[in-house]
Amino acid sequence: MKTTLDRRSFLLSAATLTVGACVEHHESAVSLYAVLDVSRGSFAGLDKAVRTLRDMLGLLHAQDSLAVAEIGTCGPSDATILRFTAPDRPKERQRLMAAYSQRLAAYAEKATARNDNDIASALNEAARQLAERPATERIIVLFSSLDVSLPADCRRESALAPELRGVEVIAAGGNPQRNERRVESWRHLVEAAGGRWRVMPDTAAVVALLANRGP
Repeated sequence: MKTTLDRRSFLLSAATLTVGACVEHHESAVSLYAVLDVSRGSFAGLDKAVRTLRDMLGLLHAQDSLAVAEIGTCGPSDATILRFTAPDRPKERQRLMAAYSQRLAAYAEKATARNDNDIASALNEAARQLAERPATERIIVLFSSLDVSLPADCRRESALAPELRGVEVIAAGGNPQRNERRVESWRHLVEAAGGRWRVMPDTAAVVALLANRGP
């Protein structure tokens, strides 16, 4: 009887530790949402942006998530390129990462430039999507020159969504010196909504955010 009870206690303790580890791992997950500007002013940087995303994809840990979407011309875009949560099993994770990496490459080959870009709506949609998933860090990576061009009949709110509170918005790959006024304007809008604003002209720094987290 004592042996049976000891074995049951051991199994119960092991199960508790396993569940605890899963919860802890889930709570430490990073949720990323990347938005790609395919307007004519930013389209030249698309290939570099996609290469950066493919590098980031390979660095996701179990339960990390990555979504990638185009910036729409007026309102949120319906062009979601991928939405991915890394599974716990390493082999399955690697298989899916390879598949989504190829999907990104195929997208870059077929993408075409647009005349307009509604960056504010893209940020708001990204923030709302991120708010639905618990994560230690929620990050929006904005691949854009930050130069907004809207159709004449397009209306949008001047303020950004409250779901941006606590979200880090990274403007990646642009030239902050050349676009200083635009950068400052977007910083003000993001921070007014409760978000955090960072500029990373070198996209390698974006990849390093994931690479430097450790195992």
